[in-house]
Amino acid sequence: MTDDELERWWPDLATVVAALRRAAEPAVADALLEAVGAGSTSGEILGGVGAILRAQRTFRSGLDETAARAWDAVMADVDRAHPAARPLNWIARAK
Repeated sequence: MTDDELERWWPDLATVVAALRRAAEPAVADALLEAVGAGSTSGEILGGVGAILRAQRTFRSGLDETAARAWDAVMADVDRAHPAARPLNWIARAK
């Protein structure tokens, strides 16, 4: 999936990917695109994207306000798809 395709399909994630590239984190941005391409169902895509964002959550603090809001919107999508993981996300955010 290209950045342009992602922009049309999931604009919030496209914002996060672009911000990560600007922040010199192209490997994380590419991993997010790979997670989108690797999933065969929406649940797999959301799970993969969520796992990457949770693992790289320290990068969120370095993003501008727009990108940080987009990050939160993507994580809200993930939480809606995987509600059982919500308590784990709250614990991880508290660290």
